[in-house]
Order: sequence, then structure tokens, then C-alpha cells
Amino acid sequence: MKYPDNSNILLGDIVTLGGGMTGVVVCNFENEEFANGFNKDEWGHFKTGIMVKSSQAGLVYYAEDCIDLTLVKRAVIHSGGN
Repeated sequence: MKYPDNSNILLGDIVTLGGGMTGVVVCNFENEEFANGFNKDEWGHFKTGIMVKSSQAGLVYYAEDCIDLTLVKRAVIHSGGN
């Protein structure tokens, strides 16, 4: 999926959902990426879209690109030893 500016949505991105709500991308189903606490076995039946976790709205599923979804801050990517 992509933001309205055509940039890719990444796992861990902080986004606005519209209506003053914000959240974090916790699942990217097209890339089969899942944040800690979101197990592929539980959520893997979704094949497209993303899931955003918002303190105001709970879990919000987007099946396709949404004009209200706006990037606030890019995901911080950690590399190195686990």
C-alpha cells in the first residue's frame, strides 16, 4: 500500500487516520510483516492492506489506499544483533 504521495507504507510508521486520530502501522499484509504481538498465524488470513493500532480507535484495517492516511513519522529501523 501507498500513502497519497505514492510513498510506501512501512511497518512501524506513525500515521494520522483523519479526525485527529493517530496510530502505528502494526501489520503490512501484502509484505507479510507483523509487529511484535501480531502473529502471522492469527492475522495471516488478510492478504492485502494494513492494520493500524490507534489509542483512539483501536485496530483499524485498511484494505486499500486511503486518502485520510498520512505519514507523521517514518518507522525507526533497527539493524544489528538480536
